[in-house]
Amino acid sequence: MYRFAVCDDDSFYRWQLARLLRSFEPWQKTGCRVDCFSEAAQLLAECEHCRYDAVFLDVQMPRMNGLEAARQLRALWPWVPLVFVSAFCEYAPEGYGLRAFRYLCKDRLEQCMGPCLEDLLAQYLAPCTLELPVDGEVCRVNLARVESIRLDGHTVEFRFADNTLPLPCRISLARLEQLLEGRPFLRTQRSYYVNLCQVQRLRRFEFVLRSGRGVPVSERRYGRVRAEYLEWQARFEEWAALF
Repeated sequence: MYRFAVCDDDSFYRWQLARLLRSFEPWQKTGCRVDCFSEAAQLLAECEHCRYDAVFLDVQMPRMNGLEAARQLRALWPWVPLVFVSAFCEYAPEGYGLRAFRYLCKDRLEQCMGPCLEDLLAQYLAPCTLELPVDGEVCRVNLARVESIRLDGHTVEFRFADNTLPLPCRISLARLEQLLEGRPFLRTQRSYYVNLCQVQRLRRFEFVLRSGRGVPVSERRYGRVRAEYLEWQARFEEWAALF
């Protein structure tokens, strides 16, 4: 299931954005959850605890405008796709300066939303999605929301940052490694992988995640895991500085 945030102080546009998101045909198979916020501070508080697949932001809002909210979101989640939705198109250059995925004008929202979501799916969401066998059916999992993976024999349990119930499926270790190739997952011990994008800090023999939960690191692997994590962190900070 994909999860989106909509932040707009105007209740009509919150409703319209949520309606357009929920009615997008590809979401009918994967599922779609839309969380709506009337103030940027509410959105930022929620983003401390959960990861959205994309955020839709109004620009002109009381107390904190969408551009300032975007700056704070970039510090928290540098890679999350941001879509500005505004009646004031003169802010578009500043929005794109914050690496906005799109800047949509409210007077053309109905016409522009479909192409925007198609591009969002193709460029960001589909590449992060795994199709896994669960109880005889195919279940789609967005890896961006997975915080850790636990191995137990041939059962692989995906654990999520947003407190969704863990998802068990039966695949081999070789298949799991193939699926995770090139993605920011690091094996910490015999039974665990961690999503480095969900890590808050590394302490001795444990990763502390943004959710507050921990992922153990074996004593045998600790030196190598620490070195790989620090190397990834350095690359990530260099990339994030571009934003």
